[in-house]
Amino acid sequence: MSIREAFDPERAAVRWYFRESAHEALPEICIEALEHGYDGPILRRLAGLVKPTSRDIAETQIDGAFREMGVRAPVSERDCQLYLALETAQAAVAGIVNPFNAATHVRIYICRLKQEPTELSELVRLSEESEHAPRWKWGRLEKKIRLALENLARGDLQPRLTIPGLREPAT
Repeated sequence: MSIREAFDPERAAVRWYFRESAHEALPEICIEALEHGYDGPILRRLAGLVKPTSRDIAETQIDGAFREMGVRAPVSERDCQLYLALETAQAAVAGIVNPFNAATHVRIYICRLKQEPTELSELVRLSEESEHAPRWKWGRLEKKIRLALENLARGDLQPRLTIPGLREPAT
């Protein structure tokens, strides 16, 4: 028996819209949603697919399935980046990830070496600076990177634990 994380529709949506999940993963996501009390015709349809490809599922169906999970879909690339950067910062602050590795992950993987969201610019700048910094600068850079990660993990930029507006308002 494997230990799995609790199902989080927001996290699943972020992973999907950030292109971390393939179409063949959608049935499992939908099955988990159904098992956790979410329901809807699109969720049920997608849960029944076997090894789907992009031709089998329209983007509107994917958005609809996430909406049936209470997520305001689609999720923008910027919101995905902020969500994933927040997760990375929280892992670094908890000591699970080295701060230099966390900053590099944000710069390379999350921001994809492109223009980053303004909220991540200081962390990205520090990561770039640390890439070729001489050893004598490492201590100073590590302190600055830790501070940037702590500010991010603390929620000094949005989103805190969830993306604002990612969940549909309660009716």
